[in-house]
Amino acid sequence: MSSKSLALLAALATAVALFGQSQSSISGIVTDPSGAVLPGTSISITSLDTNAGRETKSDASGRYNFAQLQPGNYKLQAKASGFNEVTINEIHVLVNTPATIDVHVETVGATSETVSVMAESVQINTVDATLGNAIGTKPIMELPFEARNVVGLLSIQPGVTFFGDPSDYRSGAVNGGKSDQGNVTLDGVDVNDQQYRSAFTSVLRVTLDSIQEFRTTTTNGNADSGRTSGAQVALVTKGGTNQFHGSAYEYHRNTITSANSFFNNSDGIERQKLIRNVFGVSLGGPIKKDKLFFFLNYEGRRDASDSSAVRTVPTALFRQGTFTYQNTAGQQVQLSPDQVRQVDPTGQGESPAVLNILKTYPMPNDTTVGDGLNTAGYRFKSSVPLTYNTYISRLDYQIGPKHILFWRGNLQNDDFVEKVPEFPTQANASQHLENSKGFAIGYTWLPTAHLVSNLHYGFTRQGFDSTGIQSTPIVYLRDIDNPIANSKGLSAIIPVHDLEENMTWTRGAHTVQFGGSYRSISTNRLNYGNSFSGAGANSSWFADQGQALMLADVDPNTNLAYTRQMTNILGYITEGDAQYNYDKQGNLLAQGVGIKRNFVNREGEFYGQDSWKIRPNLTITGGLRVSLFPPLREANGYQTSSNLPLSDWFNIRGGLAETGQSQALAPELQFNLAGGPGGRPLYPYQKHVSPRLALAWSPSADSGWRKWLLGSAGKTSIRAGAGLFYDLFGQSLIRLADATALGFSTQLSNPATATYDGTPRYISPTQIPDGLLPAAPAGGFPQTAPNAFAIAQGLDSGLRAPYTMNLTFSMSRDFGKGLLVTGSYVGRLSRRSLQADDVAAPTNLLDKASGMTYFQAATIMQKYVRAHPNATAADVAGLSAIPFFENLFSGSCFQRYDVHGGTISRRREHGEEYVIAIG
Repeated sequence: MSSKSLALLAALATAVALFGQSQSSISGIVTDPSGAVLPGTSISITSLDTNAGRETKSDASGRYNFAQLQPGNYKLQAKASGFNEVTINEIHVLVNTPATIDVHVETVGATSETVSVMAESVQINTVDATLGNAIGTKPIMELPFEARNVVGLLSIQPGVTFFGDPSDYRSGAVNGGKSDQGNVTLDGVDVNDQQYRSAFTSVLRVTLDSIQEFRTTTTNGNADSGRTSGAQVALVTKGGTNQFHGSAYEYHRNTITSANSFFNNSDGIERQKLIRNVFGVSLGGPIKKDKLFFFLNYEGRRDASDSSAVRTVPTALFRQGTFTYQNTAGQQVQLSPDQVRQVDPTGQGESPAVLNILKTYPMPNDTTVGDGLNTAGYRFKSSVPLTYNTYISRLDYQIGPKHILFWRGNLQNDDFVEKVPEFPTQANASQHLENSKGFAIGYTWLPTAHLVSNLHYGFTRQGFDSTGIQSTPIVYLRDIDNPIANSKGLSAIIPVHDLEENMTWTRGAHTVQFGGSYRSISTNRLNYGNSFSGAGANSSWFADQGQALMLADVDPNTNLAYTRQMTNILGYITEGDAQYNYDKQGNLLAQGVGIKRNFVNREGEFYGQDSWKIRPNLTITGGLRVSLFPPLREANGYQTSSNLPLSDWFNIRGGLAETGQSQALAPELQFNLAGGPGGRPLYPYQKHVSPRLALAWSPSADSGWRKWLLGSAGKTSIRAGAGLFYDLFGQSLIRLADATALGFSTQLSNPATATYDGTPRYISPTQIPDGLLPAAPAGGFPQTAPNAFAIAQGLDSGLRAPYTMNLTFSMSRDFGKGLLVTGSYVGRLSRRSLQADDVAAPTNLLDKASGMTYFQAATIMQKYVRAHPNATAADVAGLSAIPFFENLFSGSCFQRYDVHGGTISRRREHGEEYVIAIG
């Protein structure tokens, strides 16, 4: 019997299993020399790495199946009475990749004769509709990766868009899926970044030398997978074998092969240092042959590198008190301190305190930032050392032919510069320290030849500390970098307990899978992000947007830069942003106190699916996935809810506007403890049912043009699939909602109607002038939203989970000799996607008398401003009356329209000004 009589159809299928599956399967049909199926054939499979084996028999239709196999190298043996014994060697099973091996036996004179063949791997999926690829040990070790980063494996997959920064959740997306909806498992258990959900990121770092295999499913995972609507990623660590294997390595990169950046060259900054060393050792082997195995890996990384930074600083003239602007003729005009005093409506002139601070900045050396008149750039390089230490270990124990146990542990210690200093000679703005760790335990039990149970428990503890150096309030000058960094600290401990049970039952043409999952997640945070009030020189906070500071010949294209820097040099501190934090009893916390929170959620999921091989070349897979996600909550009661859902309040305001009624008729928003009377959870209990359906057909032909087109068995695959997938959210939302939870964390700003006489002047970068900040509201509950300007964040308590409907159609043709051509269609229909909206935005109020709305009236004025950018008061004296304003504001005694640099206003008889529209 030659190897050509064996068909090995390896399928790149089955998505990354949420329920801990890092295993695959081997199945097929046994036939005799006439092609008839051969029932009762004894089939055994043995690991070439550990000698672990399993046995089964082909059923009445000649079918056999080995479910939930660990990735690795195997041999398969088939024995049937009256026929030769067949041994198929070197079958390589990839992670989550079922293979189909059909066995053909022949009658021989001596039944003890054994025929050995080599399994030829075929690169085509003939099982289901999943899209994705598995990558084995060899390419993992041989492909070049920046800093030996396993994320590089993800970025080279078809359909992946990756922009190079895995710490940014917007930096990666797969086949149109949301970039924060990826799901990563290591040895079958959850290792996701729970709160930030950064793209392609595992909380537990893995090394190239510790990874046995890797698989990503980009679209349409089966019912046993798909905790999220994005890419599903499975990583499997190496285990020991009966042979000792080890390595010692070091990879070095230095500045010799690096080029300087264009901006460094142009500013005379020498090439920044780039020195990186990655080194480590690994060792694996038997503790007891055929029974107990170990694997150990240590890897260190040391970077002695520099980073380039650029800051906006005052020019030499500006720090001396000379103000520069561009006039309408394109000329640069310089104003002396005396001339600036004439511009100041109060006649005080330039602020000595501001000039003293401006003189402390380094001189500019860069023109890529700043307005080029009063501000420019200062570029410098700073040292950004990095230290990584990664420890990985694994034990595998073959208890018996029906019991397999493994344990894997990870530990990492990291220390690196997160944010460089604000300016040279200062301390780093932020240092990142991390000591994340975790372990996984897996137990595989084979109660019968047709039933496999796989139980996993994983504990992953993410722990990090991002330090900050801000210790006082900061007063800023607009469009000039602070002289000191405003970085604030954040530390978190996030333990995740993950329990997974997965069972596979084979019966005839059916492979039935079912299982469940339970996850317990706690996020303990200490956050200083909202612990300080602040203030600033902001021209936009003047009632006239700083127009009184404008000279008549200022180029209108430079208005914003002009007013901002004129406000800076005069030292007007117009904006005050108060931050008040409270405990549950309503006591006001001191400035600078960190806020402690513990966000917890419990998740349960169940699934069932059936893969029905209707014919040897036709398989239908269908299933359901049920997800039960109770609303996330703050464990200690530091959580509020509004008296009515924000979406209801928004709709009430819109309804009032449509009927021409005042917004004062809308109910006041009040906030109470979510766990108190009338309180509501963060969002409703999420109960999802997600159907999945896939069809795979592998047509073939024996001769003629059809054989040229389709090839022999297993050379062509046509697949189609559809599935419903829900987005995962909760941890990422509550950290936003908690930042301005009224009653616990209240942010208030003074009204943006500052006057020149009543605005305080600059004192120092860390001292807020008295009387600028709104007073702290009384603590306790309920809290009524104050009638003051505030930019707050909230969450609609009626929120429902976004979902996508994924559709795929794929055709593949294996031409042999490593050439595989695949064409696929991927459709993703997204519904209920989350987005931020301003529920307190001005409404489109209707004027009942004229039938005109606010938006229509404002559009008339804006169109006029855009058509007449240089209009004067005389030009608009004859502007036709707009019924909306005339009717609703008739009691204001408007007499005429004025124009101030793009702002049209209507002036009252007694001299006050009412801004109507801004161009």
